[in-house]
Amino acid sequence: MKTILILGIGLALVTPALAQDAALVFTALDANKDGKVTKAEAQKNAAVAQMFDQADKNKDGSLSKDEFQAAFGK
Repeated sequence: MKTILILGIGLALVTPALAQDAALVFTALDANKDGKVTKAEAQKNAAVAQMFDQADKNKDGSLSKDEFQAAFGK
């Protein structure tokens, strides 16, 4: 139960907080656990959804862990 609460709090925070917990947020958004965050999955977080197209450097419609970290990490 604590993990769900922590993830819920992490998803509610804005971009500066994402930098601190990018890996945690990536894992929470990757609903099907395929190692990438799709545009649909990104809709659970307003900051990620808003910057999705900029973060998707290779324009494949999903964010890899590297793309996510580059856009939202430290």
